[in-house]
Amino acid sequence: MLFLLSVLLLCGTSFALPRPLFNDTVLCAGGLCEKPAMKYERISESQPGFQWDDAGGYCGSWAVQRATLTKGAYISQQQVRDHTVPGGGHDNEILSTNIDEAYKNLKIDAEGFDYNNHPVPQQSAYFKWLKKQLVAGHPVTWMIMWNGQTYPIYGLKPPAGLYGHVEPVIGIQSNHPLTDETVYDDDVAVHYNDAGTNTIYKPISTLPGDWAGPGQPANCSGSRYCIGPYSFGWAVKGFLDNTTNAMPASLHLKPWQSEPDLRSGKSPVPIAGTLTVSELTVGSEYDIYRWDTSEDAFTYSDNFKKTSFKAMNATFVYEDPSPFWSNSTTYYRCVA
Repeated sequence: MLFLLSVLLLCGTSFALPRPLFNDTVLCAGGLCEKPAMKYERISESQPGFQWDDAGGYCGSWAVQRATLTKGAYISQQQVRDHTVPGGGHDNEILSTNIDEAYKNLKIDAEGFDYNNHPVPQQSAYFKWLKKQLVAGHPVTWMIMWNGQTYPIYGLKPPAGLYGHVEPVIGIQSNHPLTDETVYDDDVAVHYNDAGTNTIYKPISTLPGDWAGPGQPANCSGSRYCIGPYSFGWAVKGFLDNTTNAMPASLHLKPWQSEPDLRSGKSPVPIAGTLTVSELTVGSEYDIYRWDTSEDAFTYSDNFKKTSFKAMNATFVYEDPSPFWSNSTTYYRCVA
């Protein structure tokens, strides 16, 4: 019964089940929510939580949102859809057909895995690409298959539609130095699933799956989800901003688990943002800017400056006294 519910509740369907049915028992089966003890890791700072379930599901929008938090920006789930074009699903539901447009219009520097040109099956090349991106500190929005679900979704022409869910992958763990680009069987992908407050630790060796062709179900070899022979992922590298002296930063939200679902008639709420800036040079001076629309973003004029400071440590934490709205696109940057 739990397996059936986990298959039914996904992006890429015309319905959604109540969220409580997709509970921690399903999410964490087999100890996937228990962090393994590995020698090396790089995990970007973000927060898990819940997507909206309207109009095919907002997993793609939510995955973009949570990946972008690692770079210092908050983007409402609806804003992600509003910044792209119809891709074959429900209105502007995020799919492989329109996610590039969303990233571009939101001024996010994203690199996609080239699923159109790699020989099939693509998993080996994909996992090497995935590990490289995560080691570099670039979270990945990946598109996965659900075991037993029929593909392609929405009647799309393959390779489009060969996935049933979108998730943010925020890190990598390994028992080998991260300078080693080899993908090992016990390497672990660290991700959220858009349906809970847990972090999931998935051994990469358990991810490859198979698919026999149009109208056939995915075979994930005993796993609940998998990466198919066509493999999808977009690495969030930063922003489309010409500034060369910006510092790494991540954004934490309060409240953080979810945003009010505008599609169901709820009203936006204020969100408090805490920006953590790293890799600072002690004694150097920095400015923090904030923009509340994608149109204004990365215009470095004084009216967008929030504060200035001299670094006393390599890290600086800025608790913004002015909240932003949950339906916004809000970007922060710290520059020397």
